[in-house]
Amino acid sequence: MTSAVLKRVVRRETHSPRTVSTVIVLALVVVAAIYVGVEIVLHLLGVGPLLVAPGAALTWLQELPDQHQGLVVAGGLLAAVAGVVLVWFALGAGRRPKHELGSSSYAVLVDNGVIASSVAERVRRELDLSKGAVVVGVGHRSADITVRPAPGQPVDRRHVRAVAESELAGYELSPRVKVRARVLRAADGEAMS
Repeated sequence: MTSAVLKRVVRRETHSPRTVSTVIVLALVVVAAIYVGVEIVLHLLGVGPLLVAPGAALTWLQELPDQHQGLVVAGGLLAAVAGVVLVWFALGAGRRPKHELGSSSYAVLVDNGVIASSVAERVRRELDLSKGAVVVGVGHRSADITVRPAPGQPVDRRHVRAVAESELAGYELSPRVKVRARVLRAADGEAMS
């Protein structure tokens, strides 16, 4: 496969499509268009409307600003919120919890949970901590590491961060991940510096 094809595959696998929101918006538009079309056809045939005759609806909309200013403001705010939500859906990243490994000539994608598990295991082994003493969460651009050492076991936050950065550097993740480390006291759960 060419590099362009691999990049496209990686992009499709790391970003979620907007299919559901698109289908919902299009379904609403289609239903509204069908309703308006049915009302217009019924009006042209001289049959009573299903809900509101097109002429009556237009007259009501024309008189609305004069009689019910609160409804106009509420409708405008509702339309603005709907517009902001739709723009957010359209422009938002929609990232899936995966990263691309750069250490291979193939397209290799790894779930963030797998990366977190391997980093936690490396930190745990390197610092000789008990199982469950290291909790790692990996996001799109950051990895949060929380260490709870046994009472009396000294652990340096900078060393935890260095071990985690070393492990992550070996994966050559794309996009890069910034490491944040915390060391908690075993008794009261407060962060130590």
